[in-house]
Amino acid sequence: MTTCTFKELEALVVCARMPAGISDWLVVASAGNTARAFLQVCSEHNIPLVVVVPEAALPLLWLTRPKASCVKIVAIAGEADYFDAIQYSSVIAQQPGFFPEGGGQNIARRDGLGTVLLALIEATGRMPQHYFQAVGSGTGGIAVWEAGERIRQDGRFGDYSIRLHLAQNVPFTPLVDAWHQRTPTLIPLDESHQKAQLRKIRAQVLSNRQPLYQIVGGVYDALRHSNGFMYAVSNAEAERAGAMFLKLEGCDLDPAAEVTLASLLQAVKMGLILPDDIVLVNLTGGGYHRLKQEHVLYPQLPDTTVPGSCLAFASSSPRKSTEKTFRNIFLLA
Repeated sequence: MTTCTFKELEALVVCARMPAGISDWLVVASAGNTARAFLQVCSEHNIPLVVVVPEAALPLLWLTRPKASCVKIVAIAGEADYFDAIQYSSVIAQQPGFFPEGGGQNIARRDGLGTVLLALIEATGRMPQHYFQAVGSGTGGIAVWEAGERIRQDGRFGDYSIRLHLAQNVPFTPLVDAWHQRTPTLIPLDESHQKAQLRKIRAQVLSNRQPLYQIVGGVYDALRHSNGFMYAVSNAEAERAGAMFLKLEGCDLDPAAEVTLASLLQAVKMGLILPDDIVLVNLTGGGYHRLKQEHVLYPQLPDTTVPGSCLAFASSSPRKSTEKTFRNIFLLA
């Protein structure tokens, strides 16, 4: 995957599921990796796309080919985060000629991510007992749980459910905190407190302040049905895990993948993995050093940047707010 992220799996399937000949613009919000994957896929296939990201995510937006003219980037300035990008993208998607990608509620996105499980079953002929992944929204964990339940019902590869092991980066751990208290709803925190936490985490792509926890079929249900675990991983633990993987496997990991690997090490120390268990560890991104050696990279600049204050303005006056954004995007101003 030339975007160095498993988000490429979902981008391909989401775009493949779009009706043929559609001319409306697909709208995607991202903290970095999802944006990069959709930018690459939509540029390759000339699919109209608007990506909304916080300004801090712009260094993560690079491609291995020039960006297509039908692909546009909107950056939100200031201390905006992923949740802010989601809010602003939803305002854009409500306008005529645009439609939302749908996030984790898009079945194509979940089934695309679920192919990591299918790949392991093709290789081993068996279902794994455990699945490890660092999560922001939780979509990847939900995706593998759903795919695993379909495989279990088939019966040829094992008649047991996969145990989910999901991780977050300390101190931003809303899913971990809620699950450890076994509450079906997230624990309320004020926005300023959450943003202060987000500034301290190493894996910024895990910064979703609106994860799919309490929705029916979401993270809470998946963990409950799979007898799952959640892990809080510090920056130092993640960095050590990444250094170990580079030494042993020769590949650099994305910070979120480092969190995943660190959670596996925690589980082993806790005795949760038996010697004969099959364990699927989804190292969701990495290989940047090799990519830079083998490809020319094209850093991406936004087609327009909107101030962070646009979020309040967009909520009260969505039409006026988005009209200005659209003029900037399509160079009509």
